[in-house]
Amino acid sequence: MLFDMDGTLVDTEPLLHDALLAVLGAAGVPAAAIRPEELRGHGVAENLTRLSALARSPMSTEELYARVGGRLLDRLRLGIAPLPGAVGLLGALRRARVPCALVSSSYRAMVDAVLPSLGRAEFAVTLAGDEVRRPKPDPEPYRTAADRLGMPPGRCVVVEDSSTGLRSGRAAGCVTVSVAPTREPVALGVRDLSELTVERLARLLDTADPASFRLSRESDTST
Repeated sequence: MLFDMDGTLVDTEPLLHDALLAVLGAAGVPAAAIRPEELRGHGVAENLTRLSALARSPMSTEELYARVGGRLLDRLRLGIAPLPGAVGLLGALRRARVPCALVSSSYRAMVDAVLPSLGRAEFAVTLAGDEVRRPKPDPEPYRTAADRLGMPPGRCVVVEDSSTGLRSGRAAGCVTVSVAPTREPVALGVRDLSELTVERLARLLDTADPASFRLSRESDTST
């Protein structure tokens, strides 16, 4: 199982928006120019490059990242509530011995700040956006995570909330599940993670033998 982080397992968007408003607002950028929908699903570097250009006085992407990142990390280290269904699904997958990876476009510092709220032990692999050469929608992040799990991409399910992430997962050869409305072709679309079970995910791989999804035959994986 390969999970996106932001918008899929946790919602950092309001916290990021608050940090951007504070930093860019002080630099003369109107609030109307900072639109969460235009940031969603894009890499950190791409977003920072665009936003830093809006500042009244010159601001490098590095300076913007340091200011916004500092505010955001301070808040995330206080804890963030997982999205509905996240804790239950991750726990069910762990009990069923299904290895999971966290594959985020966010940088490592943010991933590490969020992990305590999700449970570090739930993920055999974590991969951050600053640890790949080509971020989503390139297939590199999901191909890399699948390889580190020791699983062929075709035996992995990617759970995402953005078109960018879904395109990345599909290009990597994974089965894709969307937890948000999308026009992307996906194997399954759900309202949130509470609609997913280990069995339902295993069926997406068209397997008659759940053990090939690394399920424990003795485990009760119903949720």
